[in-house]
Amino acid sequence: MEFKSMPEILRFALGKEKASHQFYMDVTARVKDVITRSIFEAIAGEEQKHIEAIELELMKIGVTVYPEAQPGDEVEWQERLEMDEAAENMDYRMALVIAIQKEKAAFQLYTQVLGMVAEPEYRTMFMELAEQEMRHIIQFEREHQAMS
Repeated sequence: MEFKSMPEILRFALGKEKASHQFYMDVTARVKDVITRSIFEAIAGEEQKHIEAIELELMKIGVTVYPEAQPGDEVEWQERLEMDEAAENMDYRMALVIAIQKEKAAFQLYTQVLGMVAEPEYRTMFMELAEQEMRHIIQFEREHQAMS
């Protein structure tokens, strides 16, 4: 992963957060248990906050929040289609496993980005995002262990 500018980093992070938000919304729509659904709704809400934080940073530097399609968008779309197909037969335990994987990937992304960013305000934002992703991981892992 190599970025040439802060807007590229922010747009990439924005795309990942939007994909995560949509994933959790899709899971929420498929889960029948009310408590389980509320957990995924809450996480989707957290992902929406991440989206808004990144959009705000883009606006602060004068970058259009909803630019034309970017290179790599088609990959996100393909991942989304595959997830939609898998989600149809997903039980709660599998949803937790996938959510843990997604949150770990997001955590790793934000910690990698931290190594590329020198500006304190961006470092703070990516550190907060990484911390929030780690909280999600812990929450999902606890839930998964409780089922064992």
